[in-house]
Amino acid sequence: MKFSSPEIFHQRISLFFHLMIALPLIIFVYLFLEMKHNDLSPVITTSVLEHAVNVGFTLISGFITVFAYVTYSRTLLSTRMLEGLSNKLERYFGLFLKLYTMVGFASALVVLGLFLTTSPIFIVDYVLLLFILSLHRPTPKKYVNDLRLEGKERKIILSKGEFTSN
Repeated sequence: MKFSSPEIFHQRISLFFHLMIALPLIIFVYLFLEMKHNDLSPVITTSVLEHAVNVGFTLISGFITVFAYVTYSRTLLSTRMLEGLSNKLERYFGLFLKLYTMVGFASALVVLGLFLTTSPIFIVDYVLLLFILSLHRPTPKKYVNDLRLEGKERKIILSKGEFTSN
């Protein structure tokens, strides 16, 4: 995907980031409020199966999140080596999409676990995922630091200027 300016890049990546937070959050808040009013009973009622879901979903969502960040970090190294700011941002955008999609999937898994068991462990899991996502929210300063941009490229991103050349 080609970007005509850093501003458009930032808008698109921010939109995707906020969608990955908002979609599971809407369902999470609904389930949480239903739990607080005692209107939500767990789908899974056997303690052994509930425990398996609690442990399994927590471990799987944790694994997905760790895998997402490890993959992101490894691919970031090769992205830094690309020539041209617009090429770097294209690849970087793809990295962010994969990262946020995987963490969004982990969030959806945690929300599903909350629906199935109404266990408070999933509330803790979800809050941790939101905290991790907040540490990696897309900002121009993050792009500059992640891509280790210097000089003219750094100035273009931080001032949200225009691309002059690839």
